[in-house]
Amino acid sequence: MNTSTKLMLVALFSAPLMAHHGEALFDRSKTLTVTGTVKEYLWANPHTNIFLEITDASGQSGIAVFECGPANAMLRAGWTRETLSVGDKLTLRYHPRRDLKSGGQMLSATRADGSVLRWQSARTP
Repeated sequence: MNTSTKLMLVALFSAPLMAHHGEALFDRSKTLTVTGTVKEYLWANPHTNIFLEITDASGQSGIAVFECGPANAMLRAGWTRETLSVGDKLTLRYHPRRDLKSGGQMLSATRADGSVLRWQSARTP
């Protein structure tokens, strides 16, 4: 195998690793709670995401993005593509983002009827 082929293979297989941030983006020493309305539920890889419309203490509303696991891991935890719908009211437990942007790593979601949907990363303490 020549050098250019080796370099191409290294680039090909390392690109996905460089693009993925892991869990370093989140402050796992803190767990917060927020209530809002689902604006979008993105069932995808590498992460399922919940876009939640929230209102802060000053009355300002905005969209917070909560990262969940990959679709196959979410399936094993009991979630499906149809688990959430736009307009659902949720209370989320999550680890906040370190960069202080709105949102974080979702740990569990409580529906308006009180039922709890769980998801936790294998590395969550």
